[in-house]
Amino acid sequence: MCSNAVMNKVNDIYGPLAVTGRRRFLGALGAFAGTCMMSIQNAKAGFFYSTKPVAGIPQAWVNEKGSDVYRYANYIKGLRLKNVTPYMVLEPHFRSRGRTRNSLPPRYMWSRIAPTLRVIDAMASGMRAQVSELLSIYRSPTYNRAVRGRSRSQHLENRAVDVRFKGVSAYTVSKVARSIRSQGKFAGGVGRYSSFTHVDTRGHNADW
Repeated sequence: MCSNAVMNKVNDIYGPLAVTGRRRFLGALGAFAGTCMMSIQNAKAGFFYSTKPVAGIPQAWVNEKGSDVYRYANYIKGLRLKNVTPYMVLEPHFRSRGRTRNSLPPRYMWSRIAPTLRVIDAMASGMRAQVSELLSIYRSPTYNRAVRGRSRSQHLENRAVDVRFKGVSAYTVSKVARSIRSQGKFAGGVGRYSSFTHVDTRGHNADW
């Protein structure tokens, strides 16, 4: 079904195959097939998540971005984190910079944030400190540009969290994150800033 849609779209744009160059046709076919596969992947990723309301999630968010708000919140709830709530995770996705509004991550990226959230959860338990705020998690490409994020930021991949802990300095938080990483609990980046700490699970270690 998807392949038929791709073929029809190619023919609509480029005309009969007899008058279409081979390279041009294959390039168009690959582009539309890739888009089609991503759409299927995205649909499947969120299919089994419940749209049941989640405590703490404002109805205004659902009105703005639809039932995927509850789906994503239920996914986060299912991780059974002790120190991180669905509200904390979703809230940064409703922030704006100027006229640019952030968005929820694509469904196929949802599971990518789980390892990072588990690191944050373990840090909170280990330090016996409350998570004060998750400042930034996923950033859409347009929002990432608006906040002047790096072009290859792990926030674009939904693998990163910028976090503050109540009563704990960014210096101490980054030190704890690197200690947990040295124990083999995760592989990723740890960045210390003046008022928050960046943690991601990119798969290889990086520090700044």
